[in-house]
Amino acid sequence: MEINKKEVIRVLSVLIVIIVFFLGMGFGLFRYYSRELPPLSELQSYEMKVGSEVYDRNDNLIHIFYVEKRQLTHLEELPDYLTKGIIAVEDKNFYKHWGMDQLGLIRAILIDISKGDFSQGASTITQQLARNMFLSLDKQIPRKIKELILAIRIEKNFSKDEILEMYFNKSPFGPGLYGIEVGSKKYFGKDAKDLTIPEAALLIGMPQLPSAYYPFRYPERALRRRNIVLRRMFEEKVITEEEYAEACETELELFEPTGNFGAKDYFMEFIRRRLEREFSTTQLFTGGLKIYTTLDMELQEYADSVLNMNLRKFEYKNDYEFKYDDFPADTINIVTPYVQGSVFSIEPETGYVRVMIGGRNFNHSKLNRVMQSIRQPGSSFKPILYSTALVNGYTPATIIEDEPFSFIQNDTLFWNPKNYSNRNFGYTRLRTGLKKSRNVYAAKTIFDIGPRKVMEYAERFGITTPVYPFYTLSVGSMEVRPFELITAYTTFPNGGERVKPIYIRRIEDKYGKILKSNEPEKIRVINEQAAYIMASLMKSVCEDGTGVGIRWQSGYETLGSISYKWNAAGKTGTTDDFRDAWFIGYNKKLVTGIWVGFDDNSSLGKGQSGATAALPSWPYIMKKAVYLDSPKNSKGNPIVNGDELQFIKPDGIITVEISKETGLLPKNDYEETMQEIFIAGTEPTPLSDSLNYNFYPTLYREHNMDSLVVDLGGVAYVWPDSIILEPTYPDTTRPYYMEMAPRHEPDPIDLRGALILKNKKIVERPDSLLWKGPDWLNPVQDSLDTLDELIESLLKADR
Repeated sequence: MEINKKEVIRVLSVLIVIIVFFLGMGFGLFRYYSRELPPLSELQSYEMKVGSEVYDRNDNLIHIFYVEKRQLTHLEELPDYLTKGIIAVEDKNFYKHWGMDQLGLIRAILIDISKGDFSQGASTITQQLARNMFLSLDKQIPRKIKELILAIRIEKNFSKDEILEMYFNKSPFGPGLYGIEVGSKKYFGKDAKDLTIPEAALLIGMPQLPSAYYPFRYPERALRRRNIVLRRMFEEKVITEEEYAEACETELELFEPTGNFGAKDYFMEFIRRRLEREFSTTQLFTGGLKIYTTLDMELQEYADSVLNMNLRKFEYKNDYEFKYDDFPADTINIVTPYVQGSVFSIEPETGYVRVMIGGRNFNHSKLNRVMQSIRQPGSSFKPILYSTALVNGYTPATIIEDEPFSFIQNDTLFWNPKNYSNRNFGYTRLRTGLKKSRNVYAAKTIFDIGPRKVMEYAERFGITTPVYPFYTLSVGSMEVRPFELITAYTTFPNGGERVKPIYIRRIEDKYGKILKSNEPEKIRVINEQAAYIMASLMKSVCEDGTGVGIRWQSGYETLGSISYKWNAAGKTGTTDDFRDAWFIGYNKKLVTGIWVGFDDNSSLGKGQSGATAALPSWPYIMKKAVYLDSPKNSKGNPIVNGDELQFIKPDGIITVEISKETGLLPKNDYEETMQEIFIAGTEPTPLSDSLNYNFYPTLYREHNMDSLVVDLGGVAYVWPDSIILEPTYPDTTRPYYMEMAPRHEPDPIDLRGALILKNKKIVERPDSLLWKGPDWLNPVQDSLDTLDELIESLLKADR
């Protein structure tokens, strides 16, 4: 057969034209679609969006702030059957092609043409990676062309292992889940390196259609897909026949997380806001930060459960109209109609905040009641009042007469303080006044030392809300942020130093570089002797005072009963009309405060105090903390060293036996006595006993008076350059104090043994038995400078 050369040349020419045409068209398409793709520099510097991971105090991952929930893993950490399995199923020629599987592409095109659609993918692992990195999921020709172009670029700029690692970290494994590591933890509760063969197979089968094979919603479909993957792995000799058979027989067991994960929501929202101010929203949600917090997740979950269980019991006991269990789950409000509560636990030594519970349900209300609310503290403010008194000369044995009386302040404010029981108790020591929460004692104390001093010390204790110098400060009439008041209590176990709260220990970038680290910071508030005495006084509250309930609580449902038997100090708090209930308590290692009340400031009901509403949750939380912090024996049981929870006694503290009735040294063997602690130099002495110096310490005076005449027998007189408060007796049984007009000259006063004091210093002393008008203005100066010097001279004279 003779070959027609002209015909051959014509056919070849046509073929060349067609080839040139398609090459030109391909080059044109390449140029056209390349303009819509990211530049090479962006591809080379591409970084995946990695959420910021949040860890608790034990470095356990507890949360991720993310746009795409992802945790990066490295290829060398993954088991062989996982890496080889994904290649066997998705792209068996992965290590041979240059980004495009030509035979697979031709097959897909022919099938698409025959069906008249574009349902065939034919995407290599590299193409899938390109799509996941930069493109949409539609199956149109322009997107496929872009996918091929990007795949070729990726192959030119990255090694095969780098491409495979990026694929594992970029691929979707369910709604909002990206990367094999997140998928492994979501479905099996473990790292990807620890996956078994059947577990790996289930994940290998998901990236193509993650929603369709979502195992929690479609378990049977996911199981069938897993077994198809296992079959493919066996055919490609990734696994043996025995491994294949055993894996197919394995039931689908998915990880069901346990614990109250909603318990951390208030804390997470708090640090999210703080981090967005310090960094940026973009960096927080895509920058891969590692945030190491102080939160104790185990204690947090337990505290949340305890609070809710006890408040359920409290709700039903009081038969409130609105109860937590009646509230619709999908309702979101700023405030809620049911009774609310909050908890805050902080380590005095470090400032680490271990528990932050801002309410009973974050989904019901985002208001963080422990950080954002402003509430009246009631008697839980009294430790600040009595700390001020201690550093201004008071002792635990200071006697004040608990009897009815009234205040008039600023010409309009009239206040008649009453005790919780509406009873009065006569002469009362400071220790008893605090442990029994006597309001009259507190009111007379602030009247003596002056409300401005208490206001100043409230600021030292870290209270930043407005505090005004009113006498009602003594019973907590102002408003505070709960976390500030609870943090103020760190002063007492800390030897007089308040620690600043720390919520985040350190922050690292995704490469491990430390961006910020927080170290404990303490501020001196009172001296360590006063702090130790306050801790002792507040121990009395928990031993036989208003806080005695911490020693035994009958729990709700699964909580059971509890006895907190270790060192503890604290204070209850209840406000007018029972609107707020508090208990703040501590040992050497932890301070925990609890608040209970309604968001609308309505009453909890008559008699619902800090001891009945807030205190019941405290011993459970603190006992759990003691157990968590203690070493464990061979059986895993805690070995509690109670000595570590005791307060450290500083130098300068002495113990003296005193009369319970007078607070002085006992005069005979028949008096009931007790051991009391004092700051050295403030204890009762024989001289103070004979002068009644300790028996009548309260000098009814205006806080802004410049000078004061004090009779050592106990009667107080004031020089009238300010408003005077004098005793008045409308009847023979109920003395009270009322405002008297200032006088220009004092009436004749018997001043035998009298001293004129200013800020506890002797500034003047008369030399006559009777002192009148003009003589008053020119008193004789005395060589003695202080009361201590006077006492010392009198003791020498006695000898």
